[in-house]
Amino acid sequence: MILSDATAIIALINIDELVLLKEFARTILLPEEVYREIARYPHARACIDREIAEGFMEITTYDDPTLFRDFCYLLDAGESAAIAIALERKLPLIIDEKKGRAFARRHGVEIIGLIGILRYLYSEGTLSRQRTEEIVDKLNASDFRISEKLLGMILA
Repeated sequence: MILSDATAIIALINIDELVLLKEFARTILLPEEVYREIARYPHARACIDREIAEGFMEITTYDDPTLFRDFCYLLDAGESAAIAIALERKLPLIIDEKKGRAFARRHGVEIIGLIGILRYLYSEGTLSRQRTEEIVDKLNASDFRISEKLLGMILA
């Protein structure tokens, strides 16, 4: 079980590769705030609602609203909720935004981003080199950028 912020999910939906998360984790927890952020996009909402109905994704919320509110002074609502829940439940978190990653790391949250997920799936043999490069090309053609240096790290 792992928590997720919105960026990786939206990026994978945009390139029709949400299935990669199923290769990575059995269950993805989405804070309510993250669900609302994703649900602003009708196609993304349909994808997430399907995954919720199939039991792969679950909506959750934090127990301590004070922690959430404190984090909201520095981060957006989705990141704040995700980090608060990760701390409360001692769960790892999928997060890609630089500021959110640094904040989570400073608070002791185990983090991974989309690049780390691709690296893991490649290193485990779940993704071939060709398939990994295809996914990176699709991401680069969307709003998500992966440099040649990062591609090299994925394929190392």
